[in-house]
Amino acid sequence: MNVSEVLEVEGSFESKPLKEGDKITIQKFNVKHVPKYDVDNVKCYVAEIETTEGKRHSFAKTIVGQADSDHWKILVAKCVEKDASDGLDTIVETRIAQPSGRPMLALSFDNDGKQQVEKSIPA
Repeated sequence: MNVSEVLEVEGSFESKPLKEGDKITIQKFNVKHVPKYDVDNVKCYVAEIETTEGKRHSFAKTIVGQADSDHWKILVAKCVEKDASDGLDTIVETRIAQPSGRPMLALSFDNDGKQQVEKSIPA
């Protein structure tokens, strides 16, 4: 279950949560702090992602980190600059976190519909 299904997050979510296997074309990233859900010294952030098919969001730490990284922002900007109606083709996949061994959602470049872990982007 996605946290957005049980928490009312300020800033309204008129978007769908990302889930494993989603193929999306990203046009813009935005990361927002949601202070209402901070716990102790741990801040809560959400990645808001504009795609060619509407807004999507994720609370997954890896996706939030990717959405906040210059690397991903530059790739998206270059794709949109080349064709404003397009964007960066990606797929949402589950990776195993190291060293915890826990599954986590992450974005990966979509290579003709095949999942591929991006080695150039730290997990």
